[in-house]
Amino acid sequence: MNMTTSGVEASPDMSDRGLQLNRDLVNQLNEMVQGEHASSECWASSRPMLLEGLLWSALGAVLWIVTLYLVS
Repeated sequence: MNMTTSGVEASPDMSDRGLQLNRDLVNQLNEMVQGEHASSECWASSRPMLLEGLLWSALGAVLWIVTLYLVS
């Protein structure tokens, strides 16, 4: 089996389609960095979410310890 050749040939139409997909992707990425999306919650600080997660974890640990104390 020859690994250097393939039976598939790229047509000019496929090349144009690939370029169009690349342009569309670049446009979508630019819209994400600029405009409405940049001011949305996606770009907000994750500190409040991290603090809430730590709070819930601490509360869960306290409840687990209290449960173990009451059962024993």
